[in-house]
Amino acid sequence: VSGVQDWKGGADPHAAHDHHAMAAAPPPGHASRAPLEYIVMRARAEHMPAPAIIQPPGAPNLFGPPNGNTWTLTTLTQNRPLVRKVSYDPETSLEVSRSGFADKHVIDRAVGYGIAWHEGQLFGLANQLVGVATVLALFTLAISGLLMWRRRKPDDALGAPPLPRDPARLKGVAAIVLLLATFLPLLAASLVLLWIVDRLILPRLPRAARWLGVARA
Repeated sequence: VSGVQDWKGGADPHAAHDHHAMAAAPPPGHASRAPLEYIVMRARAEHMPAPAIIQPPGAPNLFGPPNGNTWTLTTLTQNRPLVRKVSYDPETSLEVSRSGFADKHVIDRAVGYGIAWHEGQLFGLANQLVGVATVLALFTLAISGLLMWRRRKPDDALGAPPLPRDPARLKGVAAIVLLLATFLPLLAASLVLLWIVDRLILPRLPRAARWLGVARA
């Protein structure tokens, strides 16, 4: 499998102007004998998702080391599972190598699926509609939560909910929070900061503790 990760956050909007392929002239000292139109014809036969890019022999490779002595066809599609790379012989225009998403490391493939899902590119319009529905649900939750809190909070306090009476339920919530903190470093840092405020600062500020609803008897 390939060891080079492809965790980019999106394609360069200026990387291609043609929706089928963009061909560049060979740089000085790297002239090839295969006519460019043959390379373009073979590239179009691949039906790669746009933007697709043809790079001449010796050109800087967008994904790693220089291309070497081959024509290289790549795609910058945001749907990562469709990404692949094909190289052609500069003398005969015949295919000499091919690599794709399945050749990448398993971690790179998992991240690629996640990014494509997040960007709404994994399965087209349905993926985008799921994203829109998720955004609307989060927006509704934020607004409704604020309104419910404003209606129920005391006039002279923040209105924080009391601690649960069932210790077993509290342990279950703590286990879930600790599991999330293991994979989310910023959440872990926030929990440490909250613990410092709760244990070291609020005991010295009893009025603030009562207003927050965390005052201890």
